[in-house]
Amino acid sequence: MKTILCSLFFPISCATAADLWFSGGQEIEVTGEFLSADDIDVQSYRTSYSGSDGPWTIEAGIGHTRYQETYQPVLFGTNEKLNEETWQGDLSITREWSDEWSGTLTLSAYEGFADYRSIWISEYYRQLFGAFPAYEEADPKGRSIGAEATWNYLPGSGSANISLNYGRDQIAPGWSFNPAAGVPEAGAEWLNTVSVGATAEQAITPWLKTELALTGRHTTDRKTRVGIRNSWAATAGPVAFRLSGGYSEEPPSFDASYASAVIEWNFLPQWSAHIGYRAYQDSGEIQTSGFDALAPPVDSTELFGGILWDRGDLAVSAGVGLLSTDYEALSEDNEFFGNLYRDRDWLTFRFGISYQF
Repeated sequence: MKTILCSLFFPISCATAADLWFSGGQEIEVTGEFLSADDIDVQSYRTSYSGSDGPWTIEAGIGHTRYQETYQPVLFGTNEKLNEETWQGDLSITREWSDEWSGTLTLSAYEGFADYRSIWISEYYRQLFGAFPAYEEADPKGRSIGAEATWNYLPGSGSANISLNYGRDQIAPGWSFNPAAGVPEAGAEWLNTVSVGATAEQAITPWLKTELALTGRHTTDRKTRVGIRNSWAATAGPVAFRLSGGYSEEPPSFDASYASAVIEWNFLPQWSAHIGYRAYQDSGEIQTSGFDALAPPVDSTELFGGILWDRGDLAVSAGVGLLSTDYEALSEDNEFFGNLYRDRDWLTFRFGISYQF
């Protein structure tokens, strides 16, 4: 930590001190993302560090997300201003066994709500059942461990990897009233998730490359969700193009598709700008009971752009976007959540600063 702070404020004079820890390259990066609508604001910050020494590379990061939203009930309850904070941390260690093979072990954890929807839903159940002694406040958190093996079958132009991850999450549960017992009862609170993935990246020509990714994920009390994603990147002089698309499905009735396109222009030696478009749609979360808070089908689009200044060791970027979400009408079973799943127009903003030494 002393070396990290030293490098942030005195990068040149600290080069010798840094070598005591890592003989290879090191990098510090700070990023921020902001998502804002008329009734919801999300601020997310992350600081990460990576350093290499011989065949070893260590990466560590810590993140903080702040949620501010207005809870507006549909039929009963009171309006509330909700404020929540979530902390995240992760650590990964990579070992290069040869020019062709490497392996990575990753640990991660978080404390707090995973998204703004969970906060809104948790407040709904608190207002509905909070007066009962059996009701307990939500305390979401999660831990995960993952491993990955990478094969550089054509070093510099072709690679493949497989990954395996296990996560255990304590979520904010749904509640229902048990008339026989006369008390509210919580739904599933702990979820175990096992996910696997396989990715292959190949350079077709010096100016064109592609990546194919396959994923599978199984969560407690649900069927396995599988997905496929294909990306292409091409360069033509100072202009680069990136296209990506994917599809996923989960029995018995969930499916989602998404696509993105980005054009990047390197208009000066240290300056580049980009503009892009993303689209996403799904068939709605799978209903597991007659009354629940799951989302209906949604279509979303985002038009975004940004700029990057990169002098080699120091890089600064910023971007802004306009995101639109369009939900289908809710059924009578979950119309209580109409103010959560309503159409919104969002403003997004992102920034990043990285320093290599």
